[in-house]
Amino acid sequence: MRRILNDIWISKKIFTMLFIGFLLTLLPILIALSTRNYYDEHFYYSINGHYKYYYSITLQNIKKTDFLTLQNIADSSFSSSSVITKDITIMEPEIGPIQVVGLLNNLWKPPLLQGTGIESDEANEIIAGKLISDHVGTMKIMGKEYHVKGIAGKDAGRDLINVFNFKMYVYLNEIPASVKRIFDKQDALELLVRSNQNPKNEMNRFISEVKQHDPEVNASTDNESPKYEAEKNSRQGVKEVLSYPYKLFLMALINCVNVSYLWIYVKRKEISLRKALGASNLALFVYIMSQLSICAGLAAIFTFFVQWLLTGLNLTIVNNTSYFVSLNLGHIIIGFLVTLSIAFLTSLVPLLHILKIEPARALKE
Repeated sequence: MRRILNDIWISKKIFTMLFIGFLLTLLPILIALSTRNYYDEHFYYSINGHYKYYYSITLQNIKKTDFLTLQNIADSSFSSSSVITKDITIMEPEIGPIQVVGLLNNLWKPPLLQGTGIESDEANEIIAGKLISDHVGTMKIMGKEYHVKGIAGKDAGRDLINVFNFKMYVYLNEIPASVKRIFDKQDALELLVRSNQNPKNEMNRFISEVKQHDPEVNASTDNESPKYEAEKNSRQGVKEVLSYPYKLFLMALINCVNVSYLWIYVKRKEISLRKALGASNLALFVYIMSQLSICAGLAAIFTFFVQWLLTGLNLTIVNNTSYFVSLNLGHIIIGFLVTLSIAFLTSLVPLLHILKIEPARALKE
C-alpha cells in the first residue's frame, strides 16, 4: 500500500487531473438520480400516490346505490388497498378549477403542509390545496360548508407544492352536490384502486358485495399501471432536464480515458520493467487498478461531501435550475459502484494496449 501511495504522489499532477475527471463524472450522475427521483415523486403525487399496482373499477347503473353504502362496502372489502375516485374538475367562481378526489377508505392521505388528516367520514371534513385554503378552519365550497383539516402539499420545491394547489380530498359521501350531479348524469362512477400487493381478490370481493346490494350494477375493471408508466416515461421536459447531466458525464468520461491513457503511457517503461522481471499481466492489472481505485474512491467521497453541502440549498437550486440535489444511502452505494466502474472502464483500453508491448521494445524507447 505504501508503494502504491508513493507512486500516486510521484504522479500527483496526473492524478489530480484524474481526481477532477472522476468528480465531474460522478457528480452529474448523482444529480441526475436525485432529479429523476424528484420528478418521479412529483408525478406520483399528481396521480395521488405511489403504488405498485393501479386498477380502475367502473360502476354503471348506480343510481339506486348511495355513496355511503359504497364507502362502507369499500372499507370492509379493502384491507391493503387505497380506493379513491379519479380527479373530477369543477369550477368554483371564487377559487377557480378545483380537482375533487373522493375517498372511499382511509388507507392513504396526501402529504400535509399543516393540519391533520380527515378524522370522520360524516363531518364534512376535507384536505385542501393551499390555493383553495391557506389555513385550517371552516370554509364554504360550492355552497356547502366544510371543515378544512389539513393543507395538502410537500415543502420540497414549488413543483411538489403546486401539484396540490387546487386539490380537494373529501370522503365520497361528502362530495359537493355539483360533483354528485356529474355522476348522476353519467350514471357511472370510476374508482381507482392502488396497492403494493395484488388487489384483485379485494376488487372481486368489493364488486361481489356491490352486486349483492344492487344486482343491476355493472362493473368492469382495467389495469392502469401500464398507462401510468408510459405517461411517466414520456415526459419530454424531464428528459430534456436530465439530458445535460448525462452529456457532462460522457464528456468527463472521455476526459478520464484520455488522462488515464496518458498516465499509463508515461509509466510504460516501469510496467515493461516489471514484465521483464517476471510480473504477470494479472499482477500489473491489479497494480494499475489499485491506484485508479484509490483515486476514484477519494473522488467519490469528495463528491458525496459536495452533494451533502448542496442539499442545504436544494429548494433554491430546484426552483432556479429545475435540478434537485439530495443524498441518501442508495446514492452513496450507487456512487461507489459507478466510480469503480468508471475506474475500470477508463483503464481498460490503455491497459490492454500497454500489456501488449514487448518489454525489450519499451525499454529501448
